[in-house]
Amino acid sequence: MIVSEIMTTEVITAGMDDTLGGIKKVLELHKCHHIPIVEDDKLMGIVSDRDILKGLSPTADLTIADNRALKTLKKKAHQIMTRHVTTISAADTIERAVAIFLEMNFSCLPVLGQSGELLGIVTKTDLLERLVVESAAVGA
Repeated sequence: MIVSEIMTTEVITAGMDDTLGGIKKVLELHKCHHIPIVEDDKLMGIVSDRDILKGLSPTADLTIADNRALKTLKKKAHQIMTRHVTTISAADTIERAVAIFLEMNFSCLPVLGQSGELLGIVTKTDLLERLVVESAAVGA
């Protein structure tokens, strides 16, 4: 089985200058944990809900925490995104994706085409859902 068989192709993306506040709202609205940052159809980086939480970590003084949160939410994606993103191709095997997930402790992999364009995203959840479907089919 290959990555293209399980990847999500309707990927919600953000731009380099989108604010973290806007990205946070999109993540919450779509119940997802990662948003690829794209410019001219090329993957530039990725922002996760964990990246945003790191910037919003609470402090002992609530006034400072509120000010810090406001400043963080006004930051742009390019200021906080992970730039060197591990990716996979649509033709790679599921086994390769699993190996990367386990070795790197990632929970998602952007899927790129031959020209570096974003084709989709594959997550650990995608893999687990496929495993459940396959197991049910074998048990039927």
